[in-house]
Amino acid sequence: MNLSTIIALLIILVLVVAALRYLRKNGTCGGCPDAPSCSGNCHRDLLKQLQMDPDYENKNKVIDEILKKHESL
Repeated sequence: MNLSTIIALLIILVLVVAALRYLRKNGTCGGCPDAPSCSGNCHRDLLKQLQMDPDYENKNKVIDEILKKHESL
C-alpha cells in the first residue's frame, strides 16, 4: 500500500463515520422533509396515505394494464 491508498482509505473512513453519526442522530428518515416529526416509518405512512386516496383502486388497475402491455412487448 502506498501513501495515496492510505489517504484514500482514511477519507472513506471519515465519510462513513460522518454518515453513521448523521443516521444515528436523525434516524432513518434524516433526509425526509418530515424528519423532525418522523417516527422512522416514512414508507408505511406514505403507503397509508396512498391507500386512503379515493382513486387508489383505479390507479392500481391502470398501472397493472401498463405493466401487462410492456411485458407482452
